[in-house]
Amino acid sequence: MMKNLFVLLQSITIIFPISVFFAYIIMDEGDQFTYAHYLATTLSAFPFCMVLLIKYFISGFDKK
Repeated sequence: MMKNLFVLLQSITIIFPISVFFAYIIMDEGDQFTYAHYLATTLSAFPFCMVLLIKYFISGFDKK
């Protein structure tokens, strides 16, 4: 059950940074990227990193 939940969360949260990146390309019509483009894409990837971190802590990383 938890594994399926994290797979769902990972798939939902990985779509967001990709869509932000392509939205900037479409909105700027392929112009040169600025630091704001990269900053927005990086910040939108934060939820995905948090899901991976929570999964790591919950999965019992200290079990051998």
